[in-house]
Amino acid sequence: MSTLDIEYSNVEEAAETVFHILKDSIGVNTFFIAKNDGYTVDVLKAFNREKLLLEEGFQTEFNQSY
Repeated sequence: MSTLDIEYSNVEEAAETVFHILKDSIGVNTFFIAKNDGYTVDVLKAFNREKLLLEEGFQTEFNQSY
């Protein structure tokens, strides 16, 4: 069974698997998973390789995000 065939009970569980794969595959400092409702952006999971740029739990107004 491949990683793509696994079912997850929540987004946090899926994010753990995705981050485990990406951190060894992508040579970037930071990547994250966030949700937005058109008004607010909530960072659910963040990975910072060397320099801390974004933390889990960070929240901002949608129109202030980029």
